[in-house]
Amino acid sequence: MLNCQDLKLKVPAATSGVYWIDPDGGSHGNAFQAYCDQQTDGGGWTLVWSYTFTDYSSFNSGANGVTPRPTWTASSATTRVSTTAPLSETHYEAMNFDLWRTIGNQTLIKSNINNWIVCKEGTGSIVKEKAGSVTCKLVKQVSQQCAGVVPTRLTKGSLGPYLSASGLYYYFEGDTSSSWPTHDPCGKNQANQLKGVANPHGNIFVR
Repeated sequence: MLNCQDLKLKVPAATSGVYWIDPDGGSHGNAFQAYCDQQTDGGGWTLVWSYTFTDYSSFNSGANGVTPRPTWTASSATTRVSTTAPLSETHYEAMNFDLWRTIGNQTLIKSNINNWIVCKEGTGSIVKEKAGSVTCKLVKQVSQQCAGVVPTRLTKGSLGPYLSASGLYYYFEGDTSSSWPTHDPCGKNQANQLKGVANPHGNIFVR
């Protein structure tokens, strides 16, 4: 299978779980296992990154950042870099970033402390590291605050990219000395993320 969407098309009844995928469809020498979400927003999603936080209990302190981080451009970030495909939503690893764009261009962002969104490319794209507009929709309301708010823009930062509405909504900030990884359902760059959650984490899927 080329990716999880290819699997969904060929085997519509396929359930969510770990499958072998071969992104270039050629020799199986570069095939690897990946986790597929075959339920959310029609399924076909390949998990490319699962992360947690370095200091969730003091969320808006400079010591907090996402960990690990992908091999995307983040010149000032300091948290661990991963090139290992995550095999579950709490297996905190990141597929080699160069592979993301070979899988697709839509992104599903899940979190158990912020709302789930699906974003399509506009002038901006996560997988192509392009700043600009994105078209996002809410697929699961995790927080009861600011219902219906979604980000509209992607920006590249030296600590990681961020999605914003009026302010930051998701900031994938991978540094433990400054800034903090906003997960604000109101899109105002405030500490409106869910508090007191066991195993706080987030995930990016691509199709």
